[in-house]
Amino acid sequence: MATVLASSGCASRYRVEGQAPAYAAVSKIKVRVNKTENRVLRLEVEHLAPPQRISPRYTNYAVWIAVPGVGLTKAGLLDYNDRRRRGTLEATTPHSNFEVLLTLESDRSATQPSSNVIVRKVVGRA
Repeated sequence: MATVLASSGCASRYRVEGQAPAYAAVSKIKVRVNKTENRVLRLEVEHLAPPQRISPRYTNYAVWIAVPGVGLTKAGLLDYNDRRRRGTLEATTPHSNFEVLLTLESDRSATQPSSNVIVRKVVGRA
């Protein structure tokens, strides 16, 4: 379930609950427009189990940006803190409408997201 927390001017905020196998995860997504008209995405995730605790084959979390009609881009790996069980990532995209995916990955250099999607949210405006 996702809800918009606030929307003012050039920034949108969303709260997204995690999906199986990370039900406890809570994500905050903030999207703002910078001075070059690009979107700056900030993803913060709390209560997120270490990937290896979910399955020994997983080593990290990856963030992806999917743009309708354009394709999928890896925004990067979540900067994850095992002890605090939280992670963050900031990325930039020129697109105004896109989907954010957070996935469990076994390979840091994955070029496609795994089927283990923890967070999925469409953000922005067409």
